[in-house]
Amino acid sequence: SARPALGACVVVILLGLGVYLAIGRPELPGAAYAQRLETLIVALNSPTPPPITQDEHLAVWLHFARENPQDVTPLLGAGDAWLSLGRAREASLEFDRALRLDPQSSEALLGMGRALVALEGRVTPEAEAYFAQAAARTDDPTPWIYQAMAAMEQDREADARRFWGEALTRMPADDPRRDMARSMSQGE
Repeated sequence: SARPALGACVVVILLGLGVYLAIGRPELPGAAYAQRLETLIVALNSPTPPPITQDEHLAVWLHFARENPQDVTPLLGAGDAWLSLGRAREASLEFDRALRLDPQSSEALLGMGRALVALEGRVTPEAEAYFAQAAARTDDPTPWIYQAMAAMEQDREADARRFWGEALTRMPADDPRRDMARSMSQGE
């Protein structure tokens, strides 16, 4: 009869899936997840760490976030890794977790703003609020650049020039964006 054979096939498939879910991960093929992650962490701590993929970066950051649930740093790293992989929704969740731990973190505020821009395809009022908060807490020119972009999108030329000027004052002398910021701050 076909029923016992079909039942046996279903059991084998479910058993195989269960084993895979317990020890395997699609983003880290070729070895059990925990074993591969341990090898990767050891390699990264060596004097000459090997190049690793964005997926591997993400796996390491997520591991450290699980190991250190009160530390903001791995959440920021995971958020940046998610953004680099084009996964803005996941990035926003990591930055949100970081902000819950440290509401004053300029890196988390900036990351959340960047994630919202990636999600919406523009600087939304919510993202702009995150950038304004980040700008008040850091000398990084990036939040000022995003605020300038928002002002330009809304035809607020005076604000855009002011934001570009603020970004320019925070840029190091060798920053390749200086000429653009100078030009934009003068309304050119």
